[in-house]
Amino acid sequence: MNGISVEACAKVNLFLRILGLRPDGFHELWSLAQSISLADRLDLEPAPGGIQLEVDGDPEVPSGPDNLVHRAAVRMLGHDPHPGVAMTLVKRIPHGAGLGGGSSDAAAALLGIDRMFGLGTPPGTLREHAAALGSDVPFFLEGGTAVLRGRGTEIEALPDGPHLELLILDPRRPLSTALVYAQVQEPLTLAGKTASIPGFGRIPQDPLSRVRLGNDLETHAERLCPDIPEMRRLLLESGARVAAMTGSGSAVFGLFDRAETAQEAAGRAEQRGFRALPCRTLHRSEVGAGRFSARAPGVGPSGGAGHGDHRRPGVPCR
Repeated sequence: MNGISVEACAKVNLFLRILGLRPDGFHELWSLAQSISLADRLDLEPAPGGIQLEVDGDPEVPSGPDNLVHRAAVRMLGHDPHPGVAMTLVKRIPHGAGLGGGSSDAAAALLGIDRMFGLGTPPGTLREHAAALGSDVPFFLEGGTAVLRGRGTEIEALPDGPHLELLILDPRRPLSTALVYAQVQEPLTLAGKTASIPGFGRIPQDPLSRVRLGNDLETHAERLCPDIPEMRRLLLESGARVAAMTGSGSAVFGLFDRAETAQEAAGRAEQRGFRALPCRTLHRSEVGAGRFSARAPGVGPSGGAGHGDHRRPGVPCR
């Protein structure tokens, strides 16, 4: 049995509306999620037994049972499987940034283990595993452009929009998703909230260019990370058509007409101490077709696909 590598693409929330606090403790949300070419990579190899996980590229990401990748492997194989799996997670997506890196990594583990061991897990079972691991994980099983409802696990896939250039700015200040959401204590009042949102439930066929961006969590996250409004202003002053926070923060993204303009903005941002990550939107077919690759024996964490320019079409998610 040969090993494989799985690319785990990040996402941005082109808009995110919080409709209130649900009785189950989660928040009812309405969001438009979009896969982007920035990606982590998960390398998997068969092992004599057990589940092993090494994390390369971010010392703050845990490598044990607290990591969603490890938990995903347990759901697929059990706590002490024979044969087992040895995994190396190569981190490029900043953690605590609202880009869904941990959730995407978990989805990559579910799909990668299913593929490597030839388990043939039914799609419905994979979705159940994904929802149990986290609200964002089901989206990453397919990616592309999708409306998320409920606590994020109700997914409506949309037709692909045009490719867009993005620049993501990371303030290097991770935010706890739970801490940001804990500040939103409004009761669930769907009737009033949805009525105030133009076009609720009726996303246009070209959502990336016609839907108004915005994020209801942004004002809450700004209290914890004052860099957020500065990054948004920097992007707009540098030529972004629009700029907004993604997820629960702390990253902010801008949409640009030209890759060259985004690269120039990246230089300005890095001079101010922000991490700048140029990338682009991905179609669903690009995510699916580019997810898996054979793992050559002896290739270390620095090898394989997905390094370098996050913006070039088709490169990061192979």
